[in-house]
Amino acid sequence: MKNLWSKLRPDSLWGQTVALTALIVAMAQILSIALFTLLVLRPELQRVAGVMAENVASMSNTLSEVPEADRQRLMTHMVKSSYIELWTGERPPDDTGPPPRLVERVFMRALVKAMGDKTDLSWRTDHSRKLWIHVWLGGSPYWISVKSPPLLGPTGLLLAGAASTFGLALLAAALLSNRLLRPLNALRDATEGYRLAAPVAPLREDGPLEIADLARSFNDMTARLSKAETDRNLILAGISHDVRTPLAKLKLAFEMMACDDETLTASAQRQIDRIDSILSQFLMYARGFEAEPIVKVSLPDLFASVLAEYGKAGVVMAAPVPDGTLHGRPEALRRALINLVENALHYGAVPVELTCQRTSSWQIRVRDHGHGVPDMQITALTQPFVRGDSARQPAPALAPSGTGLGLAMVDQIARLHGGAVTLRNLTDGFEVELAIQNVKDAVSMGRM
Repeated sequence: MKNLWSKLRPDSLWGQTVALTALIVAMAQILSIALFTLLVLRPELQRVAGVMAENVASMSNTLSEVPEADRQRLMTHMVKSSYIELWTGERPPDDTGPPPRLVERVFMRALVKAMGDKTDLSWRTDHSRKLWIHVWLGGSPYWISVKSPPLLGPTGLLLAGAASTFGLALLAAALLSNRLLRPLNALRDATEGYRLAAPVAPLREDGPLEIADLARSFNDMTARLSKAETDRNLILAGISHDVRTPLAKLKLAFEMMACDDETLTASAQRQIDRIDSILSQFLMYARGFEAEPIVKVSLPDLFASVLAEYGKAGVVMAAPVPDGTLHGRPEALRRALINLVENALHYGAVPVELTCQRTSSWQIRVRDHGHGVPDMQITALTQPFVRGDSARQPAPALAPSGTGLGLAMVDQIARLHGGAVTLRNLTDGFEVELAIQNVKDAVSMGRM
């Protein structure tokens, strides 16, 4: 039973609630009908059949003892009764009616059992659903009809009541499910639409106590997140100002300071530039790109800007760029592509080949011809502060200067666009695939 329910149950809470309610009510109605039939209807039918059998037996005995002339007068008087009808002959006056109902069959069996040899087990129903029973009265065969039952009968009334109860129970279950699901759907929409850069409006804290408490907890959570985001932005702004200002002054001081050792001065300048670059990477990763507006991004323009900056370093297009656009965050996508190119130039070998194609998503691939990465270390490269220095040998002319945030930032941007990053070793190099969706498509698919 449990396995059958797991296969047939609907996926939605509304469907499960209505289906489970329908199942429980149906089982309760079946049990009620069975108990009513066994404990109420059948004993009552047997009692009425016994009374009728006694009346028929009394009528038969009475008609057998009275003279023939008086018997006919008595039969005429009985025919005038509003409760029974009498008919003589081999067949009833009308036997074209439908088959007897279940309750009628139960009654007739009880009547036949109570009458014993006073009936030959024959009964019919006419087009008005009157029951005609073949009996012997005073030694002569007659067809006797009892009063016509109600339009529905006991079973019909019971089934009609069960159907009404069933319908009302389903209606109550549907209304209750809607009352529960309305705030839950609002909570789902608010959760999917929540962004640190654009918090959603607070949920209504009404409805059932548990739902109201859930909405209140969600509102408290979003308020705490908004405060944490405000504090984070304040801290990042403070770091950017309080660290970069001394760096700028230090750089200016080195430029103004008279020093005969040009090598030392150049090295100090490079270290200052490196600290500033690392700081920029940290701030960029911490701030994220959610606040950037979503616009149409031209793919040819995106690749052209990167090629203009890195083309002389050995970056080439392995195939023409599709003439298309996508909805996304242009600066975030440009940063992701630049990070992949710089990672390939730093740890791989030229030429660095770029390709872009459209399948179910936009797929941007950056391939270098350097050493690969041990398979066990590939998945860790997209984690923050994991550097590839120990996995891939950088070009001899380049010193390790990564922050460990390049690929992590690419992964962050990919997820922001409903996509993913895939790293793979090739026979003659290493490739990173950036799969991204149109932001509108990603939202409709529930991936953002």
